[in-house]
Amino acid sequence: MTGFPKKVRDLIQARAKGICERCQFTNVGLQIHHRRPRGMGGSKDPDTNKASNGVLLCLRCHEMIERFRREFLYSGWLVLQGKHPAETPIWRNKQWVLLDDDGGVTEVTR
Repeated sequence: MTGFPKKVRDLIQARAKGICERCQFTNVGLQIHHRRPRGMGGSKDPDTNKASNGVLLCLRCHEMIERFRREFLYSGWLVLQGKHPAETPIWRNKQWVLLDDDGGVTEVTR
């Protein structure tokens, strides 16, 4: 598995409404970020390319997450290996939510 299939990319883009899911400001240069990194050589874990593991980000937010990994691990933009993205809350739109594999979002109390 090397990346998100088209159907999953479409779910992620629809959930994000075509804007960055972190800053909510841009619709230019958007990229899909793996919350739980694939690692060197990819991953065979089926969760890797599901919608709960992907978020749509602008280049600036994507670079920040990659540069300040510890901070973004705490807020759910990154997920540790061995953890399931669908079970890991993310701080999105000023609330804790869970992302599901159907492109949905559920608010959670943390």
